[in-house]
Amino acid sequence: GKCGSCGPGYASPLEAMKGPREQLLYLPCIYRNTGTSRPDFLATVDVDPKSTHYSKVIHRLPMPNVGDELHHSGWNICSSCHGDPTKSRDFLILPGLISSRIHIVDVRTDPRAPRLHKVVEPEELFQKAKAAFPHTCHCLGSGEILISCLGDPQGNGKGVYGRHLNVWDWDERRLLQQLDLGLGSVPLEIRFLHQPQAAQGFVGCALSGHIQRFYKNQVNSKDLGKKIWVFYVEFWRF
Repeated sequence: GKCGSCGPGYASPLEAMKGPREQLLYLPCIYRNTGTSRPDFLATVDVDPKSTHYSKVIHRLPMPNVGDELHHSGWNICSSCHGDPTKSRDFLILPGLISSRIHIVDVRTDPRAPRLHKVVEPEELFQKAKAAFPHTCHCLGSGEILISCLGDPQGNGKGVYGRHLNVWDWDERRLLQQLDLGLGSVPLEIRFLHQPQAAQGFVGCALSGHIQRFYKNQVNSKDLGKKIWVFYVEFWRF
């Protein structure tokens, strides 16, 4: 959603709960390892209880190629840009894990029947980012899109998860710090607190089954001549 004087999404989860109910869902559907040689597709599901098509797939958008393995989708713009009225949520980003293609889907023109807007071919990802196997999309408050990748064009690191959280300076594209979560941790998904000003979050560790909390403390750095943020990690077991 979008209000007239703000940006897309909502200012907080509480505000989102007060908003109108979603009427459509978009689901990436894949044929990987099924023996079916057909393109993956994006399914549109009607979730309006008043609709005669409630809980049914009302549209399928096939991708142009076979074997993409569509993965974690993301919006071009999300609630992180809520304060910017010039931005709107118009496109869904669908990375192909195996093909290294990135599909841009137009969901604004006809939300009930999305259409393919553009495909970023793997060669462009290889040349410009020296990366491959795109996995997860995140929209940022700047309006940019961050896509994590599992390897390089030569296949190094494909499918290999590590044991560190990497802290980056987004403006300078520079690695600031690595947090070692321990042998066999395999940190997979990060979630920050819903409060936008809270500098902390949680990461689920797929192999160990642990959830770890990370946060940052402010310290003085004589080397940098300014204050920097240093991340610490707490261990949680459930």
